[in-house]
Amino acid sequence: MPPNNHAILSASSSHRWLNCNPSARLEQEFADRESEAAAEGTAAHALAEHKLRKGSEDAFQEANQPLRL
Repeated sequence: MPPNNHAILSASSSHRWLNCNPSARLEQEFADRESEAAAEGTAAHALAEHKLRKGSEDAFQEANQPLRL
């Protein structure tokens, strides 16, 4: 999996930066420690992306097959 370049204004931390705007930049000074739940979410997103891309490829290939009567 490619390196994770996490968004500064991520949805998962919006509860913090919406209430304290400077916290978004201040947060960058600390090491990013991924929780077990975050790792599971990242894996789920990767799997969903894979399935969507694979399904799109399969649908494209199927659409370009000669019509069978």
